[in-house]
Amino acid sequence: MTQQTKKKRPDPFDGSAVARLRRMGLLTEAGEVDGPAMEAFTHVYAASLFDDLCDAFEDRRELSRALAAFQELAARQEPKSIFLMISLQYDTLRKPLPDPVWWLAGHVPALSRFSLGFAAYLLQLAEDMEKTEKEDGPNEAADHSAP
Repeated sequence: MTQQTKKKRPDPFDGSAVARLRRMGLLTEAGEVDGPAMEAFTHVYAASLFDDLCDAFEDRRELSRALAAFQELAARQEPKSIFLMISLQYDTLRKPLPDPVWWLAGHVPALSRFSLGFAAYLLQLAEDMEKTEKEDGPNEAADHSAP
């Protein structure tokens, strides 16, 4: 009989989160959030979740309900609640929260910047999709590449 060992998920509160975030380029050597790097990171994960939600919720009303929760939390500027909502959406999709996102929980300024930026960009993607659908009919969401 072979014994399987379960790999333990890295804990963002074990003191290594700051080092991980630094290696990812999200924090400066001084431990401050690197704005442009965090914005790119936020856009990647928000766009990925947006696409996953669009694929999972064929009914636009379900998608709208999920996005309305983000809208409410963003309006109240509640980054910890937004982070929890991101986690809940991944649970709904039966996907684990990506480790790089999970590690943000160990650094409050990074978590706050990410969460608020994530919600803003997610809602921008939804707005752009709605606008595109009104103009062109229900197709792919608008292209967000730089002009």
